[in-house]
Amino acid sequence: MLNSKKSVLSVLLIVVMGVLAVLPAAAQEVAPANTITVTGVGVTNAAPTQANIELGVEIFGSSVTEAFAQSNVTIRAIYDALIGLGIAEEDIQTANLSVYSSSRFNMESGTDTPGYQVNNTVRVLIRDITQVDAVVDAAIGAGATAMYGLNFSIAETAGLETEARAAAFAQAQERAAELAGLAGATLGNVVSVTEVSGGMPFYTSAGMGRGGGADSAFIAPGQNEVNVTLQVTFAITR
Repeated sequence: MLNSKKSVLSVLLIVVMGVLAVLPAAAQEVAPANTITVTGVGVTNAAPTQANIELGVEIFGSSVTEAFAQSNVTIRAIYDALIGLGIAEEDIQTANLSVYSSSRFNMESGTDTPGYQVNNTVRVLIRDITQVDAVVDAAIGAGATAMYGLNFSIAETAGLETEARAAAFAQAQERAAELAGLAGATLGNVVSVTEVSGGMPFYTSAGMGRGGGADSAFIAPGQNEVNVTLQVTFAITR
């Protein structure tokens, strides 16, 4: 029995010593390699292909019924004018319909006149960028008194994102090589790539600026910017 216990203890001792001998080598194998992590930003620009705008009417009346009825007539006229330009029904959506008590200062009496304010606007997607000025003109002609949020965008950004992504990677690689040189190291293979943001449009166009006659809307579409940011980690050797 004593010999059996000694044999078991001997085996356990050998196993423990073997594990301890392997641990330093294993730790060395899983130790992280020397790396450099950099960020690259790529930007591409292109003319916008579509626009969004909110158009509508703000009506003040002595009663809710009166103000609401007037707003309905005008917003319907705006809607019909947009349809007449070829804007699809699915591209016109009510954006705001609100009614609240308010007052207006009466210059003659010098007092506030109580009443109700009705705001009614539609959000319009203009898929043909050349129609923006015509849409604004038609809405104003139909009685629009409110206009908000004219934004230009690019319908299909996949190709622009690809270009921006390549530019972002090239910038990241250039930065990493520069940092490696400063550290006295040589740039190695890519360890990981993370896209921080992609295909986000930045509007560089200014408000109104293009149009036909002197009484037409003047709309300036300008250009849009697609931005991609990559975080890239490279291995380095010394």
